[in-house]
Amino acid sequence: MPSRRPAMGHNSSTEQLLFEDENLNETAPPSAKKSKVDKKYFPQLSLPLSHIESQYDVVVIGSGYGGSIAASRSARAGQKVCVLERGKEWRPGDFPERETETIGEIQMTHNNQKSVYGDPTGLFDLIVSPDVTVLQGCGLGGTSLINANVALECEPKIFEDEVWPKEFRDDITNLNTVDKSHVEQMLQPVTYPENHPDLPKQQAMRKVATHLADIEDLNVDRILKKTPLYVNFEERTNKVGITQPSCVGCSNCCSGCNVGAKNTLDMNYLPDAKAHGAHIFTRVEVRAIEKDEASGEWCIHYIHHLPGGDRFKLKEQLVRAKVVILGAGALGSTNILLQSKQRGLDLSDNLGKHFSTNGDSLGFSFNGEDSTRPVGRNPKHVVADGKPPGPCITTVIDMRGRPGRDLKESYVIEDGTPPRCTKLPLKLTLKTEGNWSSEDVSPLENKKQLVRQFKGTDFKHSMSFLAMSNDSGQGELKLGDSGRVWVDYQGVGSGRNFEEIHGGMRKATEALKGDYIPNPLWGGMLAKLRNTKGVITVHPLGGCGMGETGAQGVVNHMGEVFNGNTGEIHEGLFVVDGAIMPRSLGVNPSLSIAMIAERNMRLLAEKYGWNIDYESWKVLETNNKPLPPGIRFTERMVGKLSVDNTMHHAEFTVTIESQDVRSMIKDKQHSASIYGMVECAGLSAEPLTVSRGYFELFSKSSDDDHRQMIYKMLLSSHEGNQYYFIGKKVVHNDSALEIGLGDTTTLFVTVYHGDNEHGDVKATGKLIIKLGDFMKQLRTLEIFNCTGIIEKFKLKTRFIAWFAGVMWKVYGGVSTNRVDDIDGAAGREKRPLRLPEPDMHLLTTEDGKQLRLRRYHGGPNGPIVLMHGMGVSSDGYLMDTIDTNLTEYLVEKEFDVWLFDNRNSIYDESNAMSQSDLDEGAKYDIPLAIDTILQVTDKKDVQVFAHCASSVMFFASLLAGYLDKDKIRCIVASQATFRTVPSATI
Repeated sequence: MPSRRPAMGHNSSTEQLLFEDENLNETAPPSAKKSKVDKKYFPQLSLPLSHIESQYDVVVIGSGYGGSIAASRSARAGQKVCVLERGKEWRPGDFPERETETIGEIQMTHNNQKSVYGDPTGLFDLIVSPDVTVLQGCGLGGTSLINANVALECEPKIFEDEVWPKEFRDDITNLNTVDKSHVEQMLQPVTYPENHPDLPKQQAMRKVATHLADIEDLNVDRILKKTPLYVNFEERTNKVGITQPSCVGCSNCCSGCNVGAKNTLDMNYLPDAKAHGAHIFTRVEVRAIEKDEASGEWCIHYIHHLPGGDRFKLKEQLVRAKVVILGAGALGSTNILLQSKQRGLDLSDNLGKHFSTNGDSLGFSFNGEDSTRPVGRNPKHVVADGKPPGPCITTVIDMRGRPGRDLKESYVIEDGTPPRCTKLPLKLTLKTEGNWSSEDVSPLENKKQLVRQFKGTDFKHSMSFLAMSNDSGQGELKLGDSGRVWVDYQGVGSGRNFEEIHGGMRKATEALKGDYIPNPLWGGMLAKLRNTKGVITVHPLGGCGMGETGAQGVVNHMGEVFNGNTGEIHEGLFVVDGAIMPRSLGVNPSLSIAMIAERNMRLLAEKYGWNIDYESWKVLETNNKPLPPGIRFTERMVGKLSVDNTMHHAEFTVTIESQDVRSMIKDKQHSASIYGMVECAGLSAEPLTVSRGYFELFSKSSDDDHRQMIYKMLLSSHEGNQYYFIGKKVVHNDSALEIGLGDTTTLFVTVYHGDNEHGDVKATGKLIIKLGDFMKQLRTLEIFNCTGIIEKFKLKTRFIAWFAGVMWKVYGGVSTNRVDDIDGAAGREKRPLRLPEPDMHLLTTEDGKQLRLRRYHGGPNGPIVLMHGMGVSSDGYLMDTIDTNLTEYLVEKEFDVWLFDNRNSIYDESNAMSQSDLDEGAKYDIPLAIDTILQVTDKKDVQVFAHCASSVMFFASLLAGYLDKDKIRCIVASQATFRTVPSATI
């Protein structure tokens, strides 16, 4: 069967990535559940926390626009840099695409709740407050992972406002030239190309602009503009060496780009920082900062989030730095400083104040005249049919700078296409609000609207509007019981700017001849029930605003944090993100935030005498192989240590992690890394942070008499001391009756002064695992970097089997020759099959299922196709445990043999884990497979050997008329079949 070719004019790289399930050189297709791409083009940037050092020149907190720029520029200046990010690292192919997956990535903070709902590292960070709801991204790259990539400049009047410090206003020329050029060099903003497919929503926006221009006597071309986007519209290898494919226009920008075309910060600034030596760590949540007055260093207190790791009570760890740069976003940076203030850091009374929603709003034209492709689509389908919704935002109607209008009346309206994972909730919302709160702004269209509503096409004729304006900036971020901030901004939705926006969106809906639906929290059902005009913002600003002194702001013109309400600063403490905006920006803020962050880093470097090399480039080394599956688990042990001849309670909670579980099993030392914390009052009043941790699991002793588990860790204390921890569990060769629980649960410990084992002994003792902690430890065992749950289950099962096998070897009374069996580790030697290399044919059915045909061309006889039974795959015809399997036999007899995997095969995870029935296989799978074989071989019929469920499926296909009987020469049906009644006529 020939490969499909995309209808759109996309480059071969994008086609290869999106259609890799049809690449004949691939041995197995990807999951059909998601439109994933090959991760080999996208390197892993983060390090295991075992690599964290006790001290850095610069620690950057957060990895949004401000944090990423700070990391890149500090590293380019030759500083030793550490980046701490609360969220996870995401790579194209990992992002959620379905509603159920998206729900699992939501974390939600409510001002009345004492805890955070969901995973604190979830991608979608939702902060719900009485008047304001904030949505921001959480992950390596910050909100750039889920924003719409828009690079619009502020209105000049914004930076002329005297709320900005004078030194900032005096430097606007450099900001708009030098600093802006550095941003554009990295993020490469471009508009949607003319040679790409036309987008219905752009045509709709021209109708809107024409209507608004007629009403207000404006020039259409002045107000209607294409938005510059941080997106690649052709394949390129960027300056840091990452190859990115072309955008396919699927409009899933705001749930994470699984194509890899978005210029998110993990494609440019962050890999640039890594290439220049920065250490990047994820799942690390900074709680507070304090100054060590004795050393002059900053102490950064953090906790580490791991799947299952929170089963053990999280305690703070510590890293030190000369310079700390906060880039955790308006809410994140303000949150950290508020908690730091609670712990005694003297900060301005303006901290948390002057918060702005950036005047964000949204509205909808529902059931309008034209179809607009209102929601994102599967990238594969877009490439196949050439009907893209387009990037999330492509066009802006700019109502700023109108004669006689002030900033409160300035706004922009942009076309917005939400990602496909929002389709169901968006459709339900529009249909519900359409009957409840919509405004009939096009009464002459009612008959046509009723017809579309009856036909069920009203949603396809809808369009989302995103708008930004200038609010009063009088909100306040307050620290809640959950330890996170919430927004106190009473009456914000009643501002004149929001009335102006919604008036504009009503007029826009008039042009599209639809019903206008405002933001449900502002003018819909929820707003009326709550009697509150609520605001949703994806562009939170402020909380650590600039000022001349601490009496007016929290930081100065270059982001240095004020000491209290004075003009003095905390030396070495900076904020560089959206938190330092002293007012709204009235437009998508990413470009302005990035420009200001570049300016701050330029001035910071001048202050400290750093030389930022903007000209040369270091290409990040990339591995063209997918990351191997790794393993991690968390362990807690408690006991006593004798410190300076005094007994002290001691415990540790550490995570043991290997980046390659297969190599860990094959390695003689079975080594892994360790990170976590150790508690012992005799060593420090606060928990000691683990770094340079090394672990051996069941390595052999030098005399080969026993197995041992070895723990080696560098411990760094809050007081600045360092100790070297060595622990050993000795597993003796005992009889079967002595199962050795004491050996595997008791750790003998020696602690040395200094950073190695050659210092003086500081402490000795032993730690044990309690039963409850051991049960928790078992539940933290995680296999990661897997292609799916089947591989994860297999590897976890094999690791446990290997562990049990070693234990049985040590303690078993009867000799056993159990092998270390895991994907290529020493095990049963398989005999080579007497078969030629197969030709691979990967097929996709009309209903989206992935099928596989493997051809072993043995000669002119046949062709014959072998079909497997239920719950297995066609590998059953390739068994090496018998002298000659069926495939080998047929090939020796010069048959052209085809092995067929239908939708019930376990070779493909997505098929194995999804529901299907034999009727679907009869309708789609069997005819496609037979036609493909006949087309490739140029034969008129085929012989069939069908086993079990495939036999039933085959006969059902014949009897239902899906498969032409003339294409079948003969059939051998094994184990299960239909009852056949021979014809009376021969």
